[in-house]
Amino acid sequence: MPVIYHLFFWLSAMYIRLRGVKITVDRSGLKGLKGPALFLCPHISLKDHIIVGYALLPRRLTFILSEHFISIPVLGKILKNWGHIITKKMFCSDVSTIVGIMRAKKENNIIVMFPEGRLNAVAHSQPVADGTAELVKKLGIDVYSVVGNGAALVFPKWGEKYRRGRIDIKSYKLLDTAEISRMTVADISNTIDRAIYHDDEKAMAGVRYRCSDTSKGLETILYKCPECMGESCITAGGGKIRCSMCGFETTLSDDYRLDYEKLKSVNEWFYWQRDQLDLNAVLSDDVKIGTVGEDGIMDFNAGKGHITLDREKICLNGELYGSPLQFSIKTSSIAGMPYTPNREFDIYYQKKLLYIMPVDKNQIVKYVTMVDRLTEERKKPASGL
Repeated sequence: MPVIYHLFFWLSAMYIRLRGVKITVDRSGLKGLKGPALFLCPHISLKDHIIVGYALLPRRLTFILSEHFISIPVLGKILKNWGHIITKKMFCSDVSTIVGIMRAKKENNIIVMFPEGRLNAVAHSQPVADGTAELVKKLGIDVYSVVGNGAALVFPKWGEKYRRGRIDIKSYKLLDTAEISRMTVADISNTIDRAIYHDDEKAMAGVRYRCSDTSKGLETILYKCPECMGESCITAGGGKIRCSMCGFETTLSDDYRLDYEKLKSVNEWFYWQRDQLDLNAVLSDDVKIGTVGEDGIMDFNAGKGHITLDREKICLNGELYGSPLQFSIKTSSIAGMPYTPNREFDIYYQKKLLYIMPVDKNQIVKYVTMVDRLTEERKKPASGL
């Protein structure tokens, strides 16, 4: 439906501008673009689909989306009935996704994929999901990328959205068909990794992103004090970040910088606490469980239980719709867990999407970080690092 498609992306971009965001678009990297083609784009903000769609107007795109979008009321029905999309079970083998991608190639579509598989809590990219390079090799079509520098700072996942600032959209051609045919999967993987790696704080250093409260919400992703090393003691608000244990306090300015010598930005704090996590620790919490109901909508009150995560496995003992739900999954089989700060992390069991909601919301980031660190540890020997 060309008219609705074009209006949606144009009006969405206009609305973002009306909220005080300056958007610039460099389309020089799109010269000669025609289908079939594949776009591999960094997933750094909640509005990446709008940024990519707007940059590529008037072309209509085929987006690969996590299936959780289909479980959202109203939006899910719109996407299923009118959206030309391919759904994906994140970090879970999904043959239907590959079938959909190959069909889109035959139809000469422009396919858009965010190969990290999820959105980070901070303004920094995640590792590319396994199998991406193999997919590029199999498709053998031109590969491009679009990145919205500053988007993660305008729309922080953890805090106040629509901060007044700037988004600079850039486009690139990464690989053409001839190059792909000559390259090994390892070479393609290295090229993709370099293209997807992105630190928004560095890309937009010095640019200000104004809002009413720069720090509100940070306590949902920052849980460890860098001074006393206490945990679950961080509070945030009024532009300040504080420790309730030792009284430490720092200020977050509207350029995302902290007035603290040891850790100078949100990204630095987040990755510092990530490196401090004890991989031999055992995490254990009472949880609520959400899943997609018979109506296709996510039910946040589908069940409850107790979850435990250690170096070897993640275990859940509970109930779903009154029936017992018990499983143990090796951490080595979990490549990553998408999550929403202060709400849930996601896991698939028997290809069924589950929202895991700990009673202590500050624990969410720790579960996700533990799995990420263990995955990184396993990959190091294979890469020779």
